[in-house]
Amino acid sequence: MSLIATGTTNFIEVRLRPDFADAAGQAALAQLQHAGFPAARSVRLSTVYEICGTLNQSHLQQAAKELLSDGVTHEFKVLNAPPVLDGMNHWRVEVWLKPTVTDPTGESVRRAIAELGLPEPERVRCGTVYRILGKTTRNVLERVVRRTFANPVIHTFTVTEAYD
Repeated sequence: MSLIATGTTNFIEVRLRPDFADAAGQAALAQLQHAGFPAARSVRLSTVYEICGTLNQSHLQQAAKELLSDGVTHEFKVLNAPPVLDGMNHWRVEVWLKPTVTDPTGESVRRAIAELGLPEPERVRCGTVYRILGKTTRNVLERVVRRTFANPVIHTFTVTEAYD
């Protein structure tokens, strides 16, 4: 496997449908409140897959539908770039393993895509997205995320204002 990507990079984001309770989100909310963000009102989690390779939109849709999501409880979006959103009191936190850290889930997904009969991606990386509702500043949220969701030794993260 090449470390230099020659194909395109796409993202597939998979999350629970809004009508399903998000137990992981509730646990994340409790962590945030305990760590110094008492104004947090809700958290919803999703998984985002960065897929680099020669897969076209049809391949990505098939991988998302048949491999990465459950048609009953999940919904997914195929994106060519991470979403850029803006708004008030809504936050999007993405947590990724650093590129120098092995991503065993990403490797499993890469092989499973090939087993579906699709072109094997050059690279797949998995991240977690936290959609947080609550009034705060970026600095406060970054400090809290460092204490709760991201280990700075192995993770990178981004905090953006979001609305979706």
